[in-house]
Amino acid sequence: MLRNTKITAVSALALSAVLSGGVIAQTATTTTESPVTTEAPAVTTTTAPVTTEAPAATTETPAATTEAPAATTEAPAATTEAPAETTEAPAATTEAPAATTEAPAATTEAPAATTEAPAATTEAPAAPAAVHTPVIEDIAYSFEGPFGKFDEHQLQRGLQVFTEVCSACHGLRYVPIRSLSDAGGPHLPEDQIREYAKNFSVIDKDTKEEREAKPSDNFPANTGAGAPDLSLMAKARAGFHGPYGSGVNQFFRGIGGPEYIHAILTGYSGEEKEEAGSVFYENHAFSTGWIAMSPPLSDDLVTYADGTPATTDQMARDVSAFLMWAAEPHMMARKQAGFLGVLFLGLLTVLLYLSNKRLWAPHKGKH
Repeated sequence: MLRNTKITAVSALALSAVLSGGVIAQTATTTTESPVTTEAPAVTTTTAPVTTEAPAATTETPAATTEAPAATTEAPAATTEAPAETTEAPAATTEAPAATTEAPAATTEAPAATTEAPAATTEAPAAPAAVHTPVIEDIAYSFEGPFGKFDEHQLQRGLQVFTEVCSACHGLRYVPIRSLSDAGGPHLPEDQIREYAKNFSVIDKDTKEEREAKPSDNFPANTGAGAPDLSLMAKARAGFHGPYGSGVNQFFRGIGGPEYIHAILTGYSGEEKEEAGSVFYENHAFSTGWIAMSPPLSDDLVTYADGTPATTDQMARDVSAFLMWAAEPHMMARKQAGFLGVLFLGLLTVLLYLSNKRLWAPHKGKH
């Protein structure tokens, strides 16, 4: 290694002698170039902010100085270029904040999206305002109260309305046709019951074939239109008279089923709408305010045999009374049995009181 160093030094001196004319010129040249080293600190001062990379280059410089002074002359030149590269680094750093500046702009849009969300939330509370309160009118039917009873002529008119209008979609599968002749009901003659039964057809239980209905058969079920059966509708809809457990209010005013049926039949406003391919009609008595059943009644839709004007309100009253009888055909017998039971219990109470007083009166006050 030392031999190579000496050869390199001799070669450098020979080259310097040729260029400058002698050994003395070489010495002068070396002395003249020393100010270059003076400029190096100036450069170092300029690049002070990025001195982090410069020491790495300075660490290798002493090794070059050990080998030959000529190499030291080139080292500053290399050092001079390093700052030039370092100068470009801050430029790249300058662009980075520009990219960072755009990021907040994207963040600024996010709150805008958040601002729209409360607007949607503001509309949600408007839904409860659509709650509909059914409107049901109280009607003084003849069969209400402890001593009320069905009006035979009203039940006959209600049967006519059911047969000519309601039976097209609804049935009475729990009601025997023969019950139309019972006392306390429509009370039709037997021959009329037989002729009336021929208007219906039923499936024979033995032959499984269709035949004309007989008085011993029930009204046929009608499920073709998907309408509910009306056998127990008057008792299934409690109307506005409270639950079955209250008793006292229902004892005097009934359970409210006929009033509900009357309100449904007369509660149409004439407005209609279409949803999901189905037409709904506005009805003030229905729970949601809209019902799928079209208005079934209109003035003079039927012709009463007794000459009663067939208004919509009258037909609704008659058919609702008939459906109340269909739901509870033995109401009159029940009320009569209840009235006799109350009289018997009252009389028994009096007898027990008198018996107790008579039996124990001689023994009172002796002890």
